[in-house]
Amino acid sequence: MTDSRAGWLDTFFTHVYTDSDLELRDPATTEAMVRCVSSALDLSPGAAVMDLACGTGRHSVPLSAAGYRVTGVDLMEHYLCQARARTRDAGQHVEFVQADMRDLGALPQGSFDAVVSLHTSFGFFDTEDENLSVLTQIRRVLAPGGRFLIDVMNRDWFLSQSGESFGVGADEFVVRNFDSSDGVTYLYEERFSPLTSRIRWHIRSADASVSATADYRVYSAHELISMLARAGFDVLGLHGDYDLSPFHVHSPHLICTAAATPREK
Repeated sequence: MTDSRAGWLDTFFTHVYTDSDLELRDPATTEAMVRCVSSALDLSPGAAVMDLACGTGRHSVPLSAAGYRVTGVDLMEHYLCQARARTRDAGQHVEFVQADMRDLGALPQGSFDAVVSLHTSFGFFDTEDENLSVLTQIRRVLAPGGRFLIDVMNRDWFLSQSGESFGVGADEFVVRNFDSSDGVTYLYEERFSPLTSRIRWHIRSADASVSATADYRVYSAHELISMLARAGFDVLGLHGDYDLSPFHVHSPHLICTAAATPREK
């Protein structure tokens, strides 16, 4: 396909994001996410698993260590270089492929037992047709009955958050926060549009030397379930956190497991 990637991807997915995202730097959270995948999908040893939007291999490497045959897919080659180094250092074997998640044509149809999409790696594109195409591509590469686990921020939980919102209009929803735990202070602003359900997430260092902005769609449970059905999935379960607790409206995560429906002959 032609390169029609969302304009913010190249400038956001740099060291600024990996240095500033608290969850990315938390080994306990990573371990919980990998346990979640293993428990929720109940895969056999040696199952072929795609880690979609794998980034620097944060999940790919421990999934390989858990006994799966892992392929990590990401658009950003500089992240894939870091992922390959991480894999070598861990003594694991993971295949890494550079691809746009809307076009997984480089990967054979029906070649995976499972696909995982973790840490809100969905909703990146400007139109719902483009975001739906990600799900249909995932459906294409799954074997009959193959499993899909998607983990995204719960839109309804986000709207229950409070934050410093001085200087914004009454019709705006803005959450602001900061972190200084790693020696550098980062300021975060998440600005939500009720008309599009998109969040514009701006990160900058306190001294303004680095910054990055993402612009992505967030979903309520019924919206994600509807999209999965349109893409050819049967929803198996909904969970609200990595301990597989039941989903409810105030759950921070929307973790959905689904099975690929049989293709029509």
